[in-house]
Amino acid sequence: MCWSGEASAAVAVLGLSSAYFLKRKGEPKEIYLPTAYFVLMEGLQALTYIVVDECGNPTNTLLTRLAILHISFQPFFINMLGMEFVDEKVKKRIQKPIYLMCGVVAALCLGRLLPFYEQLGRCELGTAMCSHTQTCAYRGQWHIGWEILLNGLNAQWRWYVVAAFIVPVLYGSWKWSAYHYVVGPLLASVTTTDVNERPAVCCLFSTCIIALLVNTRIRRYVYVKRWPTWGPILRWGRGGPEKAKSGV
Repeated sequence: MCWSGEASAAVAVLGLSSAYFLKRKGEPKEIYLPTAYFVLMEGLQALTYIVVDECGNPTNTLLTRLAILHISFQPFFINMLGMEFVDEKVKKRIQKPIYLMCGVVAALCLGRLLPFYEQLGRCELGTAMCSHTQTCAYRGQWHIGWEILLNGLNAQWRWYVVAAFIVPVLYGSWKWSAYHYVVGPLLASVTTTDVNERPAVCCLFSTCIIALLVNTRIRRYVYVKRWPTWGPILRWGRGGPEKAKSGV
């Protein structure tokens, strides 16, 4: 299997059309904005295919850095969507701290681009997107791979992993987190052995969330009706117990 710029462009058009459909349907922005944001990466990759493998080309370097910019802010939209599948009271209580955490994580991810190698060290070769020699988008085994000059801050993108996959489980959106993990990192690891290619493949497969969001019947299965942390979350700052709304 070999991907192409045309295929990425088609996915981007399909995804943006789906986001527009969701907006026209009257869905909340927490549903259609993540859809639009995730497929923007495919639009970016479609452009990258024009200069792929042209290491040293300023456009290639710029598009590769824009990919990191997009990845750095993904936890905002992952959690924006994740909070739609939990109790409304819980969502209102945790929104601000969750978005604040995502801002810190975005700063840590973008901070990896700073060329302060003496102070922060260098990334560990063999980990995702790490290079000690160049910043470049290249053809991987079947999709785009990214090599990027990174320092040692936020090694192995651990805080991205925490924000994107662990935090949603903590506030109860475990079904969404499991679905996102399966259609993202797990499928990426199965389809390519190139760790620098897996982030792009993961972003591509993550567009499978469109099927989840457009089909409201499927979406219902992702809602969580009760979770052990909801009691403490709802009592936090209130000074008294408040039961989370639950269903049958």
